[in-house]
Amino acid sequence: MSTQDILGLSSQDPGRVISFPASQYLHASTASPVPGAISTGLPRLDEAISQVSSDEPSQSSSEARLGGIPCGHVTEVFGPPGAGKTALAMSVTSNALCHGGKVVWIDTTSPLPKLRLKSMLKQNLDTAKSSDIDNLIYFRAQSLPHLLALLLHPPQGFPPENTKLLVLDSVSGPFPSYFLSPSELKSRLAQAKITDKSQVQWLMNRRWNVTSELANQLMKLAASRQLAVLLVNQTHTKIKGQPRATLGPLLAGGAWENSVYTRIVLYRDLPAVDDEESEMASRSVRYAEVLKKDGRVLTVRSDENIVPFTIDSGSLRGTDTTQPSCAVPQQPVEESFRAGGRKRKVEEIADSQDEDNSDEDFGWIDGDDAGLVEGPADDS
Repeated sequence: MSTQDILGLSSQDPGRVISFPASQYLHASTASPVPGAISTGLPRLDEAISQVSSDEPSQSSSEARLGGIPCGHVTEVFGPPGAGKTALAMSVTSNALCHGGKVVWIDTTSPLPKLRLKSMLKQNLDTAKSSDIDNLIYFRAQSLPHLLALLLHPPQGFPPENTKLLVLDSVSGPFPSYFLSPSELKSRLAQAKITDKSQVQWLMNRRWNVTSELANQLMKLAASRQLAVLLVNQTHTKIKGQPRATLGPLLAGGAWENSVYTRIVLYRDLPAVDDEESEMASRSVRYAEVLKKDGRVLTVRSDENIVPFTIDSGSLRGTDTTQPSCAVPQQPVEESFRAGGRKRKVEEIADSQDEDNSDEDFGWIDGDDAGLVEGPADDS
């Protein structure tokens, strides 16, 4: 049965537009004979994303080794600046181009470094083919309306046939300039003396409505066209309601979580070492941790889901470095920091210069960037 038959589209009337629920898109994606996957350039990360269970004897050995970004689904990569998000996206793009597929790259913040991409292609192929880079379709979305218009009301022929990968770098880039934080929005509404409850509620929910519509469209596009959608998401630090500062994706929420099939977080670890040369080497190591696979949330800081790597001349290379050395201890929050706890008197509060290891009282571990990751944050 073809994908058209699964979706219920009649071949006798190809111009007819039919709407149907997202569950049929999911059925179409699972019924596809070989959805495939696109390698990230890191074999260990490919295995962590697409681990094949031993209770599936029907798969051949070649299919069992197949791993990477799954086609037909949405994959999200988030992390702090400089963690290697764009480099990972370009590595996936290079592998997709080398296998003859077309790639659609949409950027909202910084232009695509094409020279680095060509360097990756040359490393994957002994001699770069001119047709490979020609299969890259590049779009520049200068604002959030441009991005929504391109994805929600795409022009004819978008994405083109034989497209294997769609990269959006970054999906969260245009949102901060169009949507204020809840506290700032409430302050603006109070200054404008807007008291109509329906209008206030619409303004408060506007960002989440736009995010939900965008997430659903990306999920439908991936499932209906059997292409891999790779989203680069920025991060923010969440403190309220958390035992310690927590790093999470900027775009989040119920509908967004449902659309993300695979989630990868990138970060660096800063272990305390005495040797300056060893310290510089450790600073160049990055870590890719799989937080969500097959639509299921995984255990945070599990060894099998953490892959160390370095970026060498634009290409990704796996390393033998073990799991980040400074792990955040899983201990309960002290009673003195809970709401309603006893406040210290003025004479009990010492100057900061007299308090040794004062940061440890607040749950911070010196030099531990990786410890900020507690899993996906839900701001809905």
